[in-house]
Formats: sequence, C-alpha cells, structure tokens
Amino acid sequence: MLERLPRARRNVALLILGLLAVWFCWSVRSVLNPLLCGYLLAYILHPLVESVARRGLSRRAAVNLIFIGGFLLAVLLLTGLIWQLRALALEVYASVKESAAGAPGEGVSLLERLQDRVDEFTATLGEWGLEVGPWVLPDLEALRGAADKFLAEHGDQAGRTGIQLAGKGLGFAARFLGGVLSLAGLFLLVPLYTYYFLFVLGDVHGSIQRYFPRRDRERLSRVAERIGEVISSFFRGRLSVAFFKGLFLAVALTVAGMPYGFLFGMLSGALSIVPFVGAFTGFVLALVVGILEHGVIGSLLRAGLVFGAGELVEGYVLVPKILGDRLGLHPLVVFFSLLAGGAALGMLGLLIALPLTATLVILFQEFVTPALVQFADESEKPTAKVQRE
Repeated sequence: MLERLPRARRNVALLILGLLAVWFCWSVRSVLNPLLCGYLLAYILHPLVESVARRGLSRRAAVNLIFIGGFLLAVLLLTGLIWQLRALALEVYASVKESAAGAPGEGVSLLERLQDRVDEFTATLGEWGLEVGPWVLPDLEALRGAADKFLAEHGDQAGRTGIQLAGKGLGFAARFLGGVLSLAGLFLLVPLYTYYFLFVLGDVHGSIQRYFPRRDRERLSRVAERIGEVISSFFRGRLSVAFFKGLFLAVALTVAGMPYGFLFGMLSGALSIVPFVGAFTGFVLALVVGILEHGVIGSLLRAGLVFGAGELVEGYVLVPKILGDRLGLHPLVVFFSLLAGGAALGMLGLLIALPLTATLVILFQEFVTPALVQFADESEKPTAKVQRE
C-alpha cells in the first residue's frame, strides 16, 4: 500500500511509522532490555563461535559447546563466591549477636577484635613519634541504649514517624522486590536470547542492510561494521581482562593469607569493568577485613602489594595482550571521555564512555571529515584563481 503513494507522502508515512516504533520501544523498554543485552552478548560471542566452527564443528555444536563451558565456569565461580560470602555473613552475624548480648566469657566479638587492632596501630604510631588521638569504633550496646532513651523521651512522635517510615519502607520493599524479579528475569532471558541470536545474527544484519539507501549502502554497511567491531572488541576485551585480573587477585590474596581472598579478588575483578571502581572497592574491603588477621600495618602492606601488582598486571600484561589499542583513541581523549561520561551518567557513563567516544570518532571520520575537506578545497579555489591572474 505505501509503495503506491507519491514519494513525498510515502516518506512522511514512513517517518510517522518510525516515530511510532521508537515511542513503542521506549514504552516497553523494560521488556526490550533483555533482548538488547542478549543481542550485544551474541555479537560479542559471535567471533568465538566462528572460530570454534572453523575447527570442524557445526554451528549448533559450537554454540552448545560454548554455552556448556560458560555454564560450568559460572557454576564454579558462583559456588566459591557464595561459600565465602556465607562464611563472612555468619562471622559478622555472630559478632553482632555477641556484642548485643554483652555477656562476658563468650568470646571476643568482631568489633572488639577490630578495636584491639586499631589500638595496636595507634600505639605503633606513637612509638614512631606520630602522636594521634584514639580511634574508637562505634559500640553497638551504646547505640542501642541511646535508641531506647530516645524512644522513651519521644515515644508518641517516634510512633507517628515510625508509621510513616513503615509506609515508605513497604514502598521501598515493593520496588526492591520488583528489581530483584527484573534481575532474575535478566539472568533467565539474556542467555536465552543470546543462544538464539547466535544462530540468526548474520541473517539479521543482512536484512537490516537490505533497507539502507542503495546509493550509500556500501558505505553505511562499512561504517556499521567498523562500529560493531569496535564495540564488540572493547566489551569482549574488558570482560576477559576483568576475569583474568579477578583470578589473579583472588589467588594472590589467598597466597598472601588475606581472609576471603577469593571473594574480594573476584569482586574487584568484576567491578574493574568500570575504570577505577574495582581496584578501590576491593582494596578497601580486603584491607578492613584483613586488619582482624594481620593488623593495620600488615593488612595494608599485603593489600597494597597485591592490588598494586594487580594494577601492573592489568596495565602492562592483560590490556596490551587482550585489549590492545582496538579503540584507536589517544590517552588524553580516553581520560577526558571517562571524566565526561562519569559527570554525565555516573557509573553507566564510565562504562560506556570509551566505546561511545570511539563510535563518535568513526562517525566523524566517515561523515564529517569528507565534508570539511570538501569545504577546505572549495575555499582554496578562488584564492588560487586570483594568484594565477
């Protein structure tokens, strides 16, 4: 029907349909997010599937082999992480319970052990000639007494405030439960979409290219391939770097005798996908928990050496070998892009700043630079003519 309309009306109708499609996608974006994540993950895994298929396996066998290997690896990692996280949670819970009970002779609580280590550190600083005031950690029993005193003095007002807070708390709980269900849906749907996209990715790209304008089809296809290669190479490289860095930190922390080394090492590696976040978070957590075992100075030395070595391994071994210079960006551009992305979109901006900048550079090179060159050449022609005269 639309092809029978005059050209101008047909283009207007296509524009309206396009705007309606964009509005519809924005309205159901929560449903489309797993689909987009699955497509991106399939695009990242596509070269690996092609590499495995070239060794004589069918495409279905290659996809199944990669999914089975990834599933087994994820199960092993999650088992280790959950085991250490459970042990840490039980230790913290037991310490809080002992501190709240306040019964003597039942062992030293976690806070008391931490306070002893801090006192030893301040005493060591004093021996070195650095006089600092005492660092006192919060006392749970004192905090509970202060809360009881406040409720006794302001019971009525506290009750009304408590009802209001309870209502807000229920709303927050509902939103939190919805977020948990959405996250569970992502873990279920994203692998499903990824699996099926790996079989039809080439056909999807071919069908999209069919509707590019004939005159610019080759150029637009080339630009899309460049952008896709940059984005997939970046995320594939960052995920590989994050995994191997987390594995290195987990092994190094465990060898150094730091408690829960596997948990903090892999957590730091996973968070290192966002620049600067993983190393700082992992270092602080390992340092605080390590104080209980090795004291402030011992924990600081061990955590500092391990995470310093991790940054060296990432910067001089993993990134050059795995990621390389695939973005083709100058270090100054990289630094400015991270600052701009973080200022605009926070953590998400830090994550997508570099591939987005590389995409803008490609678009500038393909569509803006030729126009600038043409403008410069045209502006030189009258000058050259005057000189000849």
